[in-house]
Amino acid sequence: MESPKFEVFKQASKIATKPPTTEEIFLAIFLIFGFILFFIVLPYFVFRKYKEHISKKTFYQLAINNYNLEPDEIEFLWELSKEFNIEPNLLVTSYATFQKTIFKYVKKHGIENLKLIASLRSKLGFNKLPEFVPLSTTMDIDLYQPVVVIIGDEHYDGAVFENNEQYWAVSFIKAEPRHLHPGEEVIVSFIRPNDGRYIITAKVLEVTHQKKHLVAKLEHTDKLEKIQLRAYIRWPVNIPCKFAYFPLKYISTGKSLDDIISKLEFYDGIIKDISVGGIKLCVDEAEEKLKKIKEGSYILVSFYLDDTPFENIICEVVRTIKNPFSKGLCYGCAFVDLPKQYQQRIQQFIWEEQRKIIRLYKEGVS
Repeated sequence: MESPKFEVFKQASKIATKPPTTEEIFLAIFLIFGFILFFIVLPYFVFRKYKEHISKKTFYQLAINNYNLEPDEIEFLWELSKEFNIEPNLLVTSYATFQKTIFKYVKKHGIENLKLIASLRSKLGFNKLPEFVPLSTTMDIDLYQPVVVIIGDEHYDGAVFENNEQYWAVSFIKAEPRHLHPGEEVIVSFIRPNDGRYIITAKVLEVTHQKKHLVAKLEHTDKLEKIQLRAYIRWPVNIPCKFAYFPLKYISTGKSLDDIISKLEFYDGIIKDISVGGIKLCVDEAEEKLKKIKEGSYILVSFYLDDTPFENIICEVVRTIKNPFSKGLCYGCAFVDLPKQYQQRIQQFIWEEQRKIIRLYKEGVS
């Protein structure tokens, strides 16, 4: 006869090895999903909503206090940031981010909220791009920018006549293409100082006549081909300097630089732009002696860049530029073996000037 304990063990074994019923399986799955939902998904969702609430509140404060935006403008930017998955603060602080996002918005929604976008541009100071900042879309192109329009094998001079969220338009200045129709593609080329040459393939949306000129309205694009023209950025300045014609034959005499300098005749000039690679030096009236300074000649230049003295810097004249309306003359000069500390000082100066412009630009002053 089996003991009571063994009988209990047998019954327990049967229960333990008994397969679960369908109801029990669904109950277990329900409990697991309930646990995941209550302890993982729900807290994460609440955290995300709380984080979004804080982010939105911070963004609203920034937009109101720093940019004086209206509630509908702020809400538009906030929804824009969510739709295109962009950090909202970048829409009010970064020209490139704002421009690219508006480009995508107009592509997707057409002419909705154009007045609102124009108001935002004005308040954020995003009406004009500093010339050293690269273009991100054709919306960035300045009005009256001279361009060359290439249609087939023919080239036509023109200028940007209009630029808004819907299209940009080129007015032909001299010769006009006889057969230009909507749907055609044209190539537009132009140079931006301190940036580069841009080559853009654009689709013609409409061809009209305005103010007796043929105007081609073109579709916006963010596919811009850029060719860098210079190794270094040239920055416009107005720096007084002293310079002298410096015949290299003097060096072969074995005399010290001080002895050579004492024999040179120095002139007053103005440095009109500067880069790590060289300067543009101009004189209001070129004396006869200065006319002997030709391309390939060398000059010695001294000037101050802020508080930093640049003394007796050797430059090679790479081109001469005559002013047809005056007796003035300019020399495009390349530095010869400029010491590294001077190169770094020029680069630092340009960076500082760029930051000043960008800061003013973001504040809507420039």
